[in-house]
Parts: sequence; C-alpha cells; structure tokens
Amino acid sequence: MTAAQGLLDRLAEIGAVVEPDGDRLVLRAGPTPIPGELVSDLRRAKSEVLARLNSPEYAAKGIDTRAVGDGSDPAWWRRHFTIRTLHWGLSGKWVKVEVEGLAYGELLDEWRRSQGRRWPAWQCAGCDEPIGSLSALLLADETRVHFDEERQCLIRFGRRWRGEAAAGLRALGLDPPEGFEPL
Repeated sequence: MTAAQGLLDRLAEIGAVVEPDGDRLVLRAGPTPIPGELVSDLRRAKSEVLARLNSPEYAAKGIDTRAVGDGSDPAWWRRHFTIRTLHWGLSGKWVKVEVEGLAYGELLDEWRRSQGRRWPAWQCAGCDEPIGSLSALLLADETRVHFDEERQCLIRFGRRWRGEAAAGLRALGLDPPEGFEPL
C-alpha cells in the first residue's frame, strides 16, 4: 500500500471526505474531527494523494471523488444522501428517522456551499442591508451578518439558506425525509 492510499484509508475510517480540486485538496471532516497529525501527513503527501485521487485505477474502483459540479445531477444528490445515511447509520447511535435527518442536513449544507447565493462583503446575508459600521459576524464561508439581538440576522440567514437549499433539492426531486424539521 502506498502512503497516499494509507492516508485515504485513514480518512475514510473517521468518515472524512477528501476530493481533488485542481491542484488543491478539499477536505471535509466527518462526525469526528480530523486529527492534526493526519492533516499534516496529508499536506506532506499532497501531490501523491492528488495523483492517487485522479488516477484511472482509483476511478475504476467506482470511488466517486467528483465535486458537486453544477449541482444539476439528481443522481449525484441521491447517491450522496444514501452514502451519508449509511455513514450515520453504521454507528448504531440513531434510529432511521434521525439518520435520514442528519444525512439530509448535510445535503442542505452541501447545496448551500456549492449552489447557494453569495453576498458581497459589505452586505448582511440576513437582512440584505449594508454592514456599515455596525458589529458583524464573519462566518466560515466569508459571509457576514449583523451581530446584534435586535436584528437576529444570523437566525434569518440560517432560515434563508436552509429554505433555499431545500427548494433546490426539491427541484432535483429530493424531498426532505419524513419527520425532518429544519432548525
């Protein structure tokens, strides 16, 4: 086994996903955080891991390392819902309705990251008003929202993106699982 394959196997064991994106690696943690040592090993072996992920041999094994692309392929979304459902179900910690809810929630977030609306840095994603000199919260995806109790922009943004993502998935034929209630 190569060092790259060993790293990919270790990431898979903890439920992390790694995908090639040009000359970069996109790494997403699973239900448990990715140990810092593993991230360091991945950085050192980046070129080997990229070559492995892009190799015809890896693709021939049926391992889907593609990113979402344009987001219009319903089969991609159904496949990832199934994969995430299996992932959460293997732990044995949750019942079916909870497992499907967790998997669907991850799809909503994936849709938001890949297809969701983007706001300019000067504009609040919760109320669409300029941030101006008001206090703002910078989110991980560089989105900004007003940070005060009166406006509740973070909550408004959360409701907005979840609604947009659910509508996007519905348009692709993926309805929320029975009993799913977004926050």
